[in-house]
Amino acid sequence: MCIGDDCNDEGTDRRSFLLGATATLATLTVLQGDEATAQTKAPVTRVLDDPTIQHGRVVFKHNGIDGIEGYLARPKAEGVYPGVLVIAGNKISEEYIPNTCAALAVAGFVGLAPNIYHPLPDDTPSNNAAYSKFIANHTELDILDDIQAGASYLRAQTFVAPGGMGIVGFCFGGRLAMLYGARSREIDAVVAFHPGVMKANEIKRLKVPVQIHHGTADESVAAAESQKLEKMLKAQGTPAQLFLYENANHGFLAYTRPFYKPEAATLAWARATEFLHKHLK
Repeated sequence: MCIGDDCNDEGTDRRSFLLGATATLATLTVLQGDEATAQTKAPVTRVLDDPTIQHGRVVFKHNGIDGIEGYLARPKAEGVYPGVLVIAGNKISEEYIPNTCAALAVAGFVGLAPNIYHPLPDDTPSNNAAYSKFIANHTELDILDDIQAGASYLRAQTFVAPGGMGIVGFCFGGRLAMLYGARSREIDAVVAFHPGVMKANEIKRLKVPVQIHHGTADESVAAAESQKLEKMLKAQGTPAQLFLYENANHGFLAYTRPFYKPEAATLAWARATEFLHKHLK
């Protein structure tokens, strides 16, 4: 794993990471108020009760001292399965994040969502000013270090296959997935949902296959940003594919949110799991 200033090309230092995080956060403020009034009716995609998997919260070490909570799901059947990190756009307590881990387990992976927002109380609303303060006081390199702690925990589990791992991220978590994929030698595939603004120097080291999903009606992060990202990746020789979903808004995969779009979500998830199966062997 390469995390630190020595990994940053073309002047991408800690200040640049912090500014990038702040810019990403700024694109979210329009949507967060709507997220606070998320739909609560039972979704057709909920798989947390699937009898073929087991899941729950875990705690792992960070820097030998701090305990970071995460949510892990895996198939019940004995065997080893590829590990996949799940990086949330905000708190992991929102049901669709544990459900994403569960859906990965149903598909034959071990999914782990590390709580990269662990300094915040679990019940902090997603549109609370505390999130802005969190970003202001933590560089993305600090958060990437937390993701690395999750990766190390996942790697240590006997039911996780020894090969490369995948990483799936949503919104700010999608951006973090890209940055971590550019810095970790353990990641073999990156899936990013509406990851926001990325700069060429931030992804220069990203060489593993990348799959991007974005709704054309996204009111938080313009789909054009993902189109630019795809072009940048292909220009540097990184295998990349972008899927656009007509009339889908930000968070279309999250069944707990107002903009959930079942048809697009089903198609996107099928594409994502097929992609992960292809590259995680």
